[in-house]
Amino acid sequence: MTQREEPLWEGRKPHYTDPLRGRLPELERCMIRHRALQMILIIYHAEELKREVLEIVAAQRDCKNAVNDEDRPAEEEVPDRKKVKRAFDALVRDGVLTPDERREMVDLIGRRNSIAHHLDQVTADLSTDAWVRDHLTYMPDRQEHDYEALDRLEAMRRLLEERTIAKHYVGVMSMRGIFFEATEKALRDDIRRLDRRIRKLVRERRTAIQALNKEMSIEATELVGDFHPRWPENRYHRGRLTPRGVEVCYRLFDMGKSAMAVAHIMELSLSSARARERQWRTLGGETRAVPQLESIPKVHIPVRYEDMR
Repeated sequence: MTQREEPLWEGRKPHYTDPLRGRLPELERCMIRHRALQMILIIYHAEELKREVLEIVAAQRDCKNAVNDEDRPAEEEVPDRKKVKRAFDALVRDGVLTPDERREMVDLIGRRNSIAHHLDQVTADLSTDAWVRDHLTYMPDRQEHDYEALDRLEAMRRLLEERTIAKHYVGVMSMRGIFFEATEKALRDDIRRLDRRIRKLVRERRTAIQALNKEMSIEATELVGDFHPRWPENRYHRGRLTPRGVEVCYRLFDMGKSAMAVAHIMELSLSSARARERQWRTLGGETRAVPQLESIPKVHIPVRYEDMR
């Protein structure tokens, strides 16, 4: 019976690491601000759409009662949800809206509550925290930001205005739009500036990712098996590198890897990788005396479950 050779250890299964340790890069920061400004406008236009539906239907009812010389019936106390439902029923019944348009408007008005009640979920996908990213995979029905909601809300408001005019509905004037006009202009200006900035940062991010991916490979190097950068004995349980882990880190810099690439390969923070790079340069950088990896004594570290994943 021939003895089967054991394959070299290739490291733990690659897992998302956050070299910035929770500090958001500029791209994610800009996207959060962009979404926040959009959500303010979504909340405003959703509330305005709801008010317009209620006011238009109420004004039309009052006009009909006045023409027919009928007293306005006393309004019964009903929940706000029922008032909105009855108002939409009247608009569909009068042919102002189609059932599909009604569903679209109801869904858009509901965006206001979705944002208010699930604000934590709307921006969670922009987090760089590994635990948050893993947890989101178990939340397939979470509330996500809808970048088209604002445009759809404005389109529905214009549609409602055009249809009520075509159906000779009584017009309702409101000062709310004038009160909010200056604020909306300022918010839209900021959104446009952020949009341009985000597009530029996305292009830069793609270029950086392509460059980083070229650095990530350690194939055809000596850093395999027991000397793999993610070998459990390269670091203590608290994350600090062992003497062998330090030398493996230096070997990566010898290969010309950047601090960001080393941080990803060895699952370090970017600040730690940069500190090791400074130490490597202090020792002479590429001209330093390179010890044999086999000569560096191992440190006994009890195996943990997470090291075997």
